[in-house]
Amino acid sequence: MEKTAKHDLIVVMGDLNATVGNEGTEDDRARGKHGCGSMNNGERLVAFSNMNDLVIGGTLSPHRLIHKLTWCSPNGRDKNQIDHLMFSGTWRRSLMDVKVRRGADVGSDHLLVAASIKLKLRGTGPKPKGHRSFDVDRLKDAGLRTEFTLQLRNRFLALENHDEPMEGEQDELLNNRWDMITLVYRQSSEKCISYRKKKIKDRMTHETWKAIESRRGIKKKVMGAKSERLKERYLEEYREAPRIVKSLVRADKGKSLDDMASKAEEAGARNE
Repeated sequence: MEKTAKHDLIVVMGDLNATVGNEGTEDDRARGKHGCGSMNNGERLVAFSNMNDLVIGGTLSPHRLIHKLTWCSPNGRDKNQIDHLMFSGTWRRSLMDVKVRRGADVGSDHLLVAASIKLKLRGTGPKPKGHRSFDVDRLKDAGLRTEFTLQLRNRFLALENHDEPMEGEQDELLNNRWDMITLVYRQSSEKCISYRKKKIKDRMTHETWKAIESRRGIKKKVMGAKSERLKERYLEEYREAPRIVKSLVRADKGKSLDDMASKAEEAGARNE
């Protein structure tokens, strides 16, 4: 914190195991009046926030209790607000809301804490555009190929109306013609086939995604259980589901690293 510029927007967040309560006072700028319960072991967190001009976001937003409690014990009885998001006091008005998202499937006894922030930032100007390729594979479609051909034909017909150059202007004419030809192809391609989208390779297998969907379904059952008996049964299933997902993700990561190593070896062999 000492090495960070004071005018910067600072966000400190995490599982801090500190209960700060809702007894915010005028002298205590770090806390609001919408925390949970009373302060238990949060004195150091409040002192740290006051010393560094931070506000504890979870105590500022008026919500129902279920949307402020961030942790539930494995037995399902003990609940508390121990995960916090602290925000720069200078930018306090930019913090619009802090709320617990109970339905998020995070595979943990901690719930997801989300903040809404509204900022007015100075523009940095347009970014330089890199090389972009057209998605020429779309021209395999007969209808699109016909439309692209008509676009080119109509645009090239317009070029035939240009006057022939006078003597000594041949080089200039050649450059102008080349510029017009590239412009015709670019405009026709933008209208008909558009640019190629960057593809991101999925490094997780179908089996892993299926396990994640299964875990998400169990989470919904936990949230919608009407009886304690059903809720406890679904909680047992939900505690086991993250272990399965983690093991599958580790296996997929190992396969991905092996593939990258193999490709690097092949590239090295080709260079040699």
